[in-house]
Amino acid sequence: MGMPEPRSTVVDIGGRYLHVREWDGAGETFVIAHGVTGCSADHSPLARRLNSAGYHVLAADAPGCGKSDPPTDTERGFGLGAFANDFCTMLDQRAKGPVRWIGASKGGGLGIRLAGQFPDHVHSLLLYDVGVSLPVPMIGALAKRLAEPPVFPTLLEFRGHLARFFERNNCLLSPERLDEIALGWSRRTDDGRFTYHYDPRTAAQFAHCPEDFDLMPQWEAIRCPVLVLKGGNSGVLPNEELAEMLARNPHAMGRELPGAEHVNMLDDPQLQDIIITFLKDN
Repeated sequence: MGMPEPRSTVVDIGGRYLHVREWDGAGETFVIAHGVTGCSADHSPLARRLNSAGYHVLAADAPGCGKSDPPTDTERGFGLGAFANDFCTMLDQRAKGPVRWIGASKGGGLGIRLAGQFPDHVHSLLLYDVGVSLPVPMIGALAKRLAEPPVFPTLLEFRGHLARFFERNNCLLSPERLDEIALGWSRRTDDGRFTYHYDPRTAAQFAHCPEDFDLMPQWEAIRCPVLVLKGGNSGVLPNEELAEMLARNPHAMGRELPGAEHVNMLDDPQLQDIIITFLKDN
């Protein structure tokens, strides 16, 4: 018997479409939210494993990513507040009650915003290497990188660029997984070359949504169980910030993963065990 595969659907979120990969299952709904340069196919192995256990799984392309329509507000529409509204509209149509949310990087920040602002939508929250802020140097660097994505003559060269990116971040991927991610992260330009799939206006978040990098008000409002997984080799979530987060929200727990980096596709079975065990028990 083959691995379960999703069906793609488009959900109307108020005159725009959100592309959602959906693994049907009789159990509760799990949501997997990707990072800022990612798409809905990023964490397919984890989604398949959850679905094999009987759960209903949703993974959406964030607005302006993959095949989802971009926001109409090209400045604040790429921020977490607007994304939270869009995802609530999607969840109202596709989820079976409050969801168990798995968020990597920006997808985790979205989970914080959603759980703090719309608590009825989130049953429990798993955050991978994301806190309530972002180091200032990273904000500028990410804004520039997102606004000016590189372009490559062929898909093969784009794939090679991604391979080097993952190698630099000690994220080991099989050739098959690298193919899957390269296909999900790429688009063909008008002149036939290849670049990243996301709308470069995604960078507007860093200039127009400063509140996205001060999520402590939403964090303190969260009342559901939370587990924060911190990459031991990551500079995105400082130890001091995680300690303050845990001190200011009694519903949260933290766990450091020795040797783990910020870039992580959540493919490792032992990491998946940690994620699934927490969300099944909470």
